[in-house]
Formats: sequence, structure tokens, C-alpha cells
Amino acid sequence: MATVEPEVEFTAQEAAVYDRQMRLWGVEAQRRLQKSRVLISGLTQLGSELAKNLVLSGMNVTLHDTEAVTQAHVESQFLLRHEHIGLNRAEACLAGVRDLNPLVKVDVHTKPLAEYPVEFFDAFSVVCVLSAPRKLQLHVDAICRAKGIGFYAGHTFGLSGIFFANLNSHTYRRNVPAGADNATAPPAVTVNFPSLHDSLAVRWADLKSTRKRGPGIPEPYVAYQLLLDYADAHGAFPTKAVAAEFTAFATVQLTKQGLPADFFAATTLETLAAVAHADVVPVCAITAGILGQEVIKAISLKDEPLCNYFYFDGATGTVRRIG
Repeated sequence: MATVEPEVEFTAQEAAVYDRQMRLWGVEAQRRLQKSRVLISGLTQLGSELAKNLVLSGMNVTLHDTEAVTQAHVESQFLLRHEHIGLNRAEACLAGVRDLNPLVKVDVHTKPLAEYPVEFFDAFSVVCVLSAPRKLQLHVDAICRAKGIGFYAGHTFGLSGIFFANLNSHTYRRNVPAGADNATAPPAVTVNFPSLHDSLAVRWADLKSTRKRGPGIPEPYVAYQLLLDYADAHGAFPTKAVAAEFTAFATVQLTKQGLPADFFAATTLETLAAVAHADVVPVCAITAGILGQEVIKAISLKDEPLCNYFYFDGATGTVRRIG
């Protein structure tokens, strides 16, 4: 016999704060959100925007980062101020995130993520790893997949934002009207997500639309993979100082993936190296807005999730999913 979870009464304060959300996606979905805990690793501007979106929706979050705050972070990150320079970035953001919604629980961890035992991840409903090298993404994705935990990996660079989603075998209900019960709601749908490892096995040259007049090879995706390839080989994302080296490296990687060596112009690759770390605030806000909505879908079990890449190209105003 299936167990029935006891009804959870909302306090007057919760009912007032979350009234609009409960009208939008229902009481049961709001309960799921408030019972959840999301790990956000990487308090970049993208991470800060995501933390804001999740705590305002009622989710408990754990902030994780190993970097110290710099002047560049202060200039681009709305949770940071000059007096935070030199502090751990997650610890510096803690008070600001808590102030956004006193009804949720927010805590911090600061050790390198790879040093935590696999049991550390049991506490989380979803894990979001932002602006991380591919090796760390693969490590955490494998742990989350084995434990049935939702996993997202994202990054913004210049005018582009991108994220990967792995919800394992995910069951949801499409377009559930507020107030619908199990008898009147649409039938459940199950979608199986590939792992990050499997997604990376697809050659870039094969990422073509099946429609005759569909979009071509997704340039922001290829650019992102080039940045990760370089970080794999050199231990860090490129910078303007190594633009020429990155351009030569990227040309070799493009041909390995079945694309022409001039898929990107040399000037485009030089610019990509220069903006690999650039947090353009509107791009971060847009990408974090979509990512936050996907996390809400994953936890609330309502509406179709993105499977499995999403990108925003601010240069052309293009939004696209790959998968």
C-alpha cells in the first residue's frame, strides 16, 4: 500500500508570501519546493541570480564556493560589496541570500567539491554546478545519477549562457491546472535523460537539426565545449593573455570533432578567450531565470523539463535547446 504524506499546514506568513506561487502551480508543488534542498556550487553572478530565484520560490539552498572575493566579483555580483574582498565568496553571499527570504534555510560549504564523500550529496534534491571544469562536472553528475538526484551544470561567457540538465528517469505531469487532483490531472509522462558522459560522446558535427530548414550547428554549445577542452588541457579557462594559444588549440579541437577549422573566425576565438570569465549581468539573469524555472519543474514534478542542453545567445537573441 502506498503511503500518504501528511498534510502540511502553511503558516499565515508562508501563505502570504507564497500565495501567488500556490495559485500558479498548486499547493502540493509548493510543499515539494519547501521540503527540498538545492546545492549551488559556484557563486558567480550566475550562481547568485540562481540562488535569488530559488530562495524566493521557497527552496532551501546550500551555497558552495572555494574562491575568495575579488574587485572584479564586486563589480559584477549584486550580493557582494567592497568589504567582502578577500572573504570566501559563498560565505560573503550568505547574509544577502538569507535576507531575500527569511522563511528558508541557507547554509554554506567551502571545501573543494571533489573532497566531499558521496554521502554528502544525499541531503540534496538537486545539485547545480556552475562555471566548473568538465572533470568536476562529470564527477558530480555520476554521483547524482547513481543516487537519483537532479543535476545541472551551467556557465555564462560574454553574451552567451548555457546549462546541461540530467534528471535521470523523470516523471512529470504536463500542464497541470491549479487545483487539479489525480483524477482530473493529465496522465504522467516519463522522460529518460542521458548522462553528461553520454552527451559528450556526440560529435559536434552531428548536432544538426533534423528539419531541412532547422538551425545549424549550435555555436554557443561548441564555444562552451572549446572552453572546457582548454580547461581540461591547461587547468583553467583561457584569458585574453593566451588568446593566440587558445585560437590554435581550438582549431585543432574543431577538426577533431568533424567541423571545419574555420568554423569560428580567428577574431571570434580571440574574443571567446577574453570573455571566458566575463559575467554580463543581463545574460546571467536570463540564463539563471530559465535554469531556476527548470529546477522548479524538476522538484515540483509539473510541466515538461528541458532535456538536456539549453543555451542563450545574446548576440543574436537566439534561445535553443539541444537534446
